[in-house]
Amino acid sequence: MNSDFLSYFDTLMYETKYRTHFINITDDINGLIKKSDIKNGSIVIQTHHTTCGVWINEDEKNLIGPSEELGYTADLRKVLDNFASPMQNYNHNDVKDQKNINGKRNTHLCEPDENGVIHECINGHAHAQALIISPSLSCIVKDGKLLLGKWQQIMLVELDHARERRVSVMIQGIR
Repeated sequence: MNSDFLSYFDTLMYETKYRTHFINITDDINGLIKKSDIKNGSIVIQTHHTTCGVWINEDEKNLIGPSEELGYTADLRKVLDNFASPMQNYNHNDVKDQKNINGKRNTHLCEPDENGVIHECINGHAHAQALIISPSLSCIVKDGKLLLGKWQQIMLVELDHARERRVSVMIQGIR
């Protein structure tokens, strides 16, 4: 094996703020490539979550929002919600707890609220939207940077609600 072959691994943490929060992580990824000392190779970017993904597209406000600041629904939130609306009924949301003892599934609970009450996350739509937004992607590293088109950016996409998200990165290649 070539002694110039390198492999580098790192993990990034992000705080998402709302459903369909798109966070441009391109600069962070290029920073890891620089840190890795890999000039040419490949990179895999992967979230550790079922309701959060990574995506390559344009970082443009009419596409990604936030809708609340735009005053209208950003295009990609519209597409995701048309595909799997948060207003639909999902069996995943039919939780067995003290309020619904005949629910179809046992709870996997979110964090306690300010009163210490733990509420179930109703997020069947987010799991369904993950069919569109993958939890991982791979890209080419060329000359020590991501090889992207003029408008392409790498974005972390929150499909559920505000929370901490973890993204792992594996870079392999030559100096």
